[in-house]
Amino acid sequence: MSTKSKPKAKPRTKPAKSKGGRSAGMAPAKSKATTKPKAEKPKANRSGAKRLRPGELDGLVIAHMRKSEDALPLGASAIAKAIGRSSGAVANCLERKAKADDSPVRRAKDKPRAYDLKGGPGEKAS
Repeated sequence: MSTKSKPKAKPRTKPAKSKGGRSAGMAPAKSKATTKPKAEKPKANRSGAKRLRPGELDGLVIAHMRKSEDALPLGASAIAKAIGRSSGAVANCLERKAKADDSPVRRAKDKPRAYDLKGGPGEKAS
């Protein structure tokens, strides 16, 4: 009877590869002593126009509508071109104002969406 002995495994010379992380024996990331200064907010948008504060677009839209009352009802794109702002932002502003109870803006037509001022010709101001 011959007994064969099992071959012994060779010892590893390199450590096993792991996916990394703290549990794999890596030290946590060191924080830098010097940090970069935070960038200031841009004072102009992509088109070069001045950035507006919150709610400032509402005033621009209503002022333009009051200035051009003879051309009412107006769509968002017409107002946006006149005041030099995004038509999407103006449309959102007009829709929000039309839904508010205390706003002077109302939706005059659904398709295409056009907006008018409350208290216009033939309507009593409340």
